[in-house]
Amino acid sequence: MPERYDRRRMGDRNDGRRLRTVSPVFQLTPFLMRSTSDAVNSFTDRADTDAMEAWLLARRAEGQEDLSLSHVFIAAYIRMLAHRPALNRFVAGRFLYARDHIEVVLSSGRNGEADAGALAVKVRFLPTDTVFDVYRKINAQVGTIKADEAAGRIERLAATLVKTPRFVLRAGSAVIRWLDYHGWISDAWMERSPFHGSVVISDEGASGLPPVSRSLNSMGALSMSLSIGRRHRVTELSRLGEPVERHYVDYAVSYDSRIADSAYVGAAFKYFRHYLQNPAELEKTPERVNDDAL
Repeated sequence: MPERYDRRRMGDRNDGRRLRTVSPVFQLTPFLMRSTSDAVNSFTDRADTDAMEAWLLARRAEGQEDLSLSHVFIAAYIRMLAHRPALNRFVAGRFLYARDHIEVVLSSGRNGEADAGALAVKVRFLPTDTVFDVYRKINAQVGTIKADEAAGRIERLAATLVKTPRFVLRAGSAVIRWLDYHGWISDAWMERSPFHGSVVISDEGASGLPPVSRSLNSMGALSMSLSIGRRHRVTELSRLGEPVERHYVDYAVSYDSRIADSAYVGAAFKYFRHYLQNPAELEKTPERVNDDAL
């Protein structure tokens, strides 16, 4: 997958290229399920953290002190797209598109106050990125996620907008939706919009919560959400019938079923689970990166 697909054709958008060779069923489905909320499928799963924790301890001893489970999850997601690029598709204007980039929207609360709100930052990755590339790119923007200056700018803008008459806000949002429907939103807007990206990822475990099965917004073009829950211990029986304590982390995934069928999603998340159990493989670039359909 190139960093940006440069063979632009009539009907392509700023953030993706229209798919014309996919099954007619996939081309028809967006006309039958017009809203993203109509097409959301969700599932929950869990991953054994013992291998991840051992790997993290070794890497932290080498100097990557801030390396965490979240970095492994994000790197596993990116590597999954290298194998199964169709999960980086999105639906806009009733058409199916392949996204030009892998764009991860990281959702983060600013603090524990009820009225503090949340911030989101978008980080762009390549399918060839390793877990260390993920670590470096996220750390480069980690200050932006919770920076008071950035939060202040957002809050000042929100404070101005809420004073605007309601009919003006409704008209403005309708114009934005209309522009997005036709693919006419500018690159500058796309780069900052938390509603346009490959996936939105939140670490609910940092707040002591289980994973949340999120609905996807009808505004924008997000096709997937990944929620990471808190780590917990489970006592299970071994093959010999003896009690064994294991450590798990739960996660929840919501995705737009119009981009791929359940068989494809299931095959993709086999890769995802494999890399969570074998994080050392994420240290190297993938031997092959698959391209999506034309």
